[in-house]
Amino acid sequence: MPRRLSAALWACALTGAIMAFALPWLFLPEGLGWGAFGFKNCVGNDLSSDIYHLVFPLYYVPPFGYGALPFVGLGLLAWLACARRRRPGLGRWIVWTLLLPQMFLNAYQPPLFAMDMVLEPSCLEWWGGWHVVWWTVGHDVLELVASTLALLAVRTSAPRLPRGPVVAALVVVLALTPAADATRGGKVTVPDWEECHGAVRQGYSEEDWRFLCEARDSLMDEPGTRMPDGRLFAYGRHLCRLVEKGGRLPDARNGDEFDVARALPANCPALARVNERNQAELKREEEEYYARRRAECAALPRHKPRTKPVRQATTHMSVEFYALDTSEEGFDGGVSEELGSGDEVMVAVPGNLAFHTLTEMGLLCVTGESYRRRPPVETEGWDVVAEIGYRSPTGVLEISDGSRALPDLAVGGPGHYRVRVHQRELGVDHDREEPQASEEWLIMVYPGREKEPRTYVKGR
Repeated sequence: MPRRLSAALWACALTGAIMAFALPWLFLPEGLGWGAFGFKNCVGNDLSSDIYHLVFPLYYVPPFGYGALPFVGLGLLAWLACARRRRPGLGRWIVWTLLLPQMFLNAYQPPLFAMDMVLEPSCLEWWGGWHVVWWTVGHDVLELVASTLALLAVRTSAPRLPRGPVVAALVVVLALTPAADATRGGKVTVPDWEECHGAVRQGYSEEDWRFLCEARDSLMDEPGTRMPDGRLFAYGRHLCRLVEKGGRLPDARNGDEFDVARALPANCPALARVNERNQAELKREEEEYYARRRAECAALPRHKPRTKPVRQATTHMSVEFYALDTSEEGFDGGVSEELGSGDEVMVAVPGNLAFHTLTEMGLLCVTGESYRRRPPVETEGWDVVAEIGYRSPTGVLEISDGSRALPDLAVGGPGHYRVRVHQRELGVDHDREEPQASEEWLIMVYPGREKEPRTYVKGR
């Protein structure tokens, strides 16, 4: 190769490497970053992320952390030294050895980005937009050009445009163009609520129509609503195959993969079976858990009433925010807000009843007793004993935490009652992982017109 041409190529290579090194230090926006949400079939971006995680440790090796500049500079020095000793072959070998590893770090992002732009232009947002692509892919291209010029500078003959790579690139582009048209195109069906709850649209099976409705409802973001039906069904089939292989849906990499999976049982029998099995397992575990809680409450010393109650029952309940709020059917509840700072043990309005708890949140063992006349007051062993007047509009008072309830304690039907509550704290083993009952309650309900609250024991 003529010396002048070689020198010009080296000058261009060194200039490009210096620009690639200096531009980020001088002009890179502070705090540059980006994020993208939703589902996208951006194969190039996915591969780029996978490769980056593999090669990322190399950036902590000092020469690689500074880009192509150290390698181009060292290559030029080695080339000049070997040329001075009339050993151009050794110089050429050293330059190639220095530049090829760095070129690999620069070479994977540009073609993967180009592939995504051909197959799915909207993948640009997954690459961060043009303002980010310039500092990532563009920077790689600049360093790649600098390294390529350095390799051309050490060729034995004058550089010419290689026909093989050009022909291969044209073939790839031509082959991808129909795929890109097919991928971008296709019918996009976004059914409205009435269509999804009516008859199946002609041309769809019942399973596919249900899947389409539920998937569109889950993918409420703009890219999700624009996804062609064919791609959406293809992705659903892909997830279904994963279920058939592994017996479960793999962990989703982003939220919208999970959203699509929610619609999947509509046309994926494998996932429907998995969900049924999981639901049965959860139900079994829940029943076992509640059985242990009932056994824990049943193991406490049983209250021995001094007068015989009409009804007596024990169950466990959950409370939070220092309150148990219960209401009769047709009433909204919410009177626990009137408990204030905790001076009141109970608050009652017609149809609604709220109790103040001793602990902020936890489990209770609650025994309910109903009487036809006023029972004797029992205070021994209790931290709190208080009662309040209450009017039952429906005649059905089932004290409940929303999940579990005592039987009806209003034995006289609609009318006026007195509600007496006894509370005491239970010892809790804090080393146990499973929740334990932290309080025991005894609630007595009997007819009575007195409205004023009474406190017999105030342990707060």
